[in-house]
Amino acid sequence: MARFPDWIYRQSAVLPYRRRGGGVEVLLITSRGGRRWVLPKGIVEPGMTAPASAVKEAREEAGIEGAVSKRSLGRYRQDKWGGTCRIEVFPMRVTTELEDWPEAGIRRREWLPLKAAIERVRDKKLRGIFKRLPGRLAKEADGGAKAAASRIEIPRRLYLLRHAKSSREDRTLADFDRPLAPLGHAAGETLRGYLRLADVEPEIVLCSPATRTRETLESIRPALGEATELVFDKHLYDGGPKPLLARLRRLPETAASAMLIGHNPALQSLALQLTGKGKAKPLARMAAKFPAGALATLVVEAERWQDLGPGACRLHSFVTPRDLA
Repeated sequence: MARFPDWIYRQSAVLPYRRRGGGVEVLLITSRGGRRWVLPKGIVEPGMTAPASAVKEAREEAGIEGAVSKRSLGRYRQDKWGGTCRIEVFPMRVTTELEDWPEAGIRRREWLPLKAAIERVRDKKLRGIFKRLPGRLAKEADGGAKAAASRIEIPRRLYLLRHAKSSREDRTLADFDRPLAPLGHAAGETLRGYLRLADVEPEIVLCSPATRTRETLESIRPALGEATELVFDKHLYDGGPKPLLARLRRLPETAASAMLIGHNPALQSLALQLTGKGKAKPLARMAAKFPAGALATLVVEAERWQDLGPGACRLHSFVTPRDLA
């Protein structure tokens, strides 16, 4: 049984190529451990198409830009993370090689003739996909489908996280001061691993100043980006969904993503108000219960944060600590 939600195992990759001396060369990069030669690839990210997400990975992992085909060359599988990743491969004509890129310090890249590149990769299915490249390029040269410019737009994302399980052991404490229970701390560690895997790095985190929400933030903080701005707002503690929505509407329009760490029932009410679309099963689960430590990932379809309102978002995924345990 897979350890994580199904969407984590849907990935896309680019097959970077260029023409040289009448032939075709392919760019390979090393894996993070440097032991294997692979293609730039990653999880198909919330709100993005498979080719667009692959282009984003190409820039981050290989430091390349170009034009990507919207038609894939095929799919292969890779056992990983306790499940099987399904990876769709899109050819990309490289036009730019960056001198510096996010993963330059942990990966090497190398151009190889197509035949040599096929010999470098281990997966038999992937080798077969490489062999289809010349035929695809010939069809495009004869007027078939052409590669599209690799300019991509990353949609706004909103992460709604309820604090992890809190303790009621000390009855003398005010509600505001209740800390996390041992199960809550364990759930925080589990969530931290999931956030790393899902590449969740919100630019801004809005957090209730209550003890249990602060401790939840502390438990996941190592998984968030170093540039993440932290904002503590008392109105996120004792208000209903209305003040939560009002605070989200004041987010700077330059922010592409945000996370709100808060409390029920306000958080669940807000999530249901915002999500007019999404897959039926996650929506039904979220409507039935928004347990401690649950995380809803929303793709914002409104043009501006200030336009947030009923039905302005699409629910991408909904996970709980129990799902991940």
